Amino acid sequence: MNLLSDTAPDVERLMYEVYRRMTPARKWKNLRDDYRMARALHAAGMRHRQPSVTLAQIQADWIHTTLGYPCPVPIPEALVEPVDQEYQPVFRFALHALDSLGIAYAIGGSVASSFHGAQRMTRDADITVEPFPGREAAFIAAFPAPEFYLNADSMRDALRTRSTFNILHTTTGYKLDIFVRKNDAFELEAFARRGPHPMPGAPDELVQVHSPEDIVLFKLRWFRIGGEVSDKQWADIISVMKTQGAAIDAAYLDKWATEIGVKDLLDRVRSQL
Repeated sequence: MNLLSDTAPDVERLMYEVYRRMTPARKWKNLRDDYRMARALHAAGMRHRQPSVTLAQIQADWIHTTLGYPCPVPIPEALVEPVDQEYQPVFRFALHALDSLGIAYAIGGSVASSFHGAQRMTRDADITVEPFPGREAAFIAAFPAPEFYLNADSMRDALRTRSTFNILHTTTGYKLDIFVRKNDAFELEAFARRGPHPMPGAPDELVQVHSPEDIVLFKLRWFRIGGEVSDKQWADIISVMKTQGAAIDAAYLDKWATEIGVKDLLDRVRSQL
């Protein structure tokens, strides 16, 4: 079995140390933040696809997708749980830092698939960034120790090789996986196709998110590289395809799935829809 990981060994060791010393109160707060993030992504995705959607419809869809069956009775509007809440504070901090540094980015991974498809709670976020040569010191300063753990050598190596490095928030254990955009045709086009979207709780803050088609393609490629064993990756792909339905650009998917060597996987996904 290919146990592919996007977490460096030093970051993984520290992450478990953080969780070992974490208080119960902090763990409960983490759960609250992760739940709010999942709710925010779900609501933002529904509003993007259906601008006239009501709060009651968002709540009903949340219940349906979370439990697997619809709520048996209508929920009065007065009892509907608010969804316009602050989203994950460490994640939000990171996006503000990238904006302040003038580094272009695109949100990917399970955060983007939760926006474009079915939500799931997660303790990390994938962010693709444009290379930022000459700004390494400023980047490190934007994520100061000891609040954050950032291995400077790993960051510089990732910039040189167009690969990945991690940033760990040492209080919450929340992890940021930073992918330096590769200089190939697919990643260049995927980055150019990213789009701005508002988030609940911060409607004036537009965040850049990879398109649904590109999330499917990135996850298919990651699924293949990882030995085709990740149920979470596969479920994310299916959820985006089902949620987007006819709105997804099938020709674009076919073109790039062929180019990056995952067309057979895309065909398998379609057979399961």
